[in-house]
Amino acid sequence: MNKGVLEKNSGTICRSYILSLLLPGLGHVACGWWHRGLVYLALLAIQGGMLYLAVMRHRLMSSVTGSSEYWFPTLMLLLIFLVIWVIALLDLRRLIQASGKKDYAQSYWQKVEQCFVRDYKGLIGLAAILIVCYVAIFAPFLARENGLKMDLLNTLRLYSDGHLLGTDEFGRDILDRLIWGSRVALGIGVTATFINMFFGGSLGLLGGYFGGAVDMIIMRFLEIINSIPYLVLALLMISLWGSSIPMLIMILGIFGLAPARIIRSEVILVRNEDYVLSARAIGASDFRIILHHVLPNAFASLLVVGTMAIGSNIIMVAGLSFLGMGVRPPTPSWGGMLQSAQRFIRSEGWMSIYPGVCIFVIVFAFNILGDSLRDVLDPFFKE
Repeated sequence: MNKGVLEKNSGTICRSYILSLLLPGLGHVACGWWHRGLVYLALLAIQGGMLYLAVMRHRLMSSVTGSSEYWFPTLMLLLIFLVIWVIALLDLRRLIQASGKKDYAQSYWQKVEQCFVRDYKGLIGLAAILIVCYVAIFAPFLARENGLKMDLLNTLRLYSDGHLLGTDEFGRDILDRLIWGSRVALGIGVTATFINMFFGGSLGLLGGYFGGAVDMIIMRFLEIINSIPYLVLALLMISLWGSSIPMLIMILGIFGLAPARIIRSEVILVRNEDYVLSARAIGASDFRIILHHVLPNAFASLLVVGTMAIGSNIIMVAGLSFLGMGVRPPTPSWGGMLQSAQRFIRSEGWMSIYPGVCIFVIVFAFNILGDSLRDVLDPFFKE
């Protein structure tokens, strides 16, 4: 189809919107954007398969059947269906509007998107992260059991009675424990990263913008925190107040304030720019200047640092669990699985391979995604 005249053909546009309302992706296919249409149809098919699996296993929460523990994956299933529909419609609208404009001006974020979709390294990392996140969200639908059920007649088996990845020393299904362990790894890693991005970013913004005594106090405080070995500090806190998931999130979130220095350096570069001085001259408050003029310029660096920090926090959680100071058994966690598998490393070495591969894949994915974002978010990046 001639995209140059698509904008003038109101009948084709109307038909495309109707098709997208019926099924996301059909409107793209009707207009000739096959690749995008097939992507939306594939996403819809995946969601349909997950819905079928939940119904067949009687795990879909409803007013009649289903347990209350399935409310979160059920709501997320419906929400993702809605998000796919909305994004497909908005994407179709954007493509139709841009199809008839020869001199279509692109914004900064549109250029970032254009560069990112051509960076296969970042796409691979993002795909791996989305797959693990999808598994973590729908763990109650994907896992056969809750990862705690024991079968003492089938222990340390590589494959037994439908256990695809075998069983551990208590007869628990390893695949189920890996699926449930993804929730622990991503839940703690992402939540802790959000906390230290908030505190570290706030301290960096305040110190870099105000400077002087405020900057000196904040920097000396950070130097004191950073002078204490991170692992030693975490072990001390856990030994005093015990190991639990909220405690791990608090330790990783509050004491991982490395982003503060990076954001501070970005703020120092822009605080004396003309647009900041102009905003100050017309009487804008410091809060408004920081929120509307300084923070957007530091957001790219914050996004890159935060992406890589998630991988670091996942490694820290796995390391603490391996030392027996992290997530307490029998809660499934990848580090805890490595710790229990070390006793059988000579006879059943495959037990340690599966959680080790999971940790490697998710951390590697976050690192290459952060590296890709660092490139495409650079205003001077050249393809």
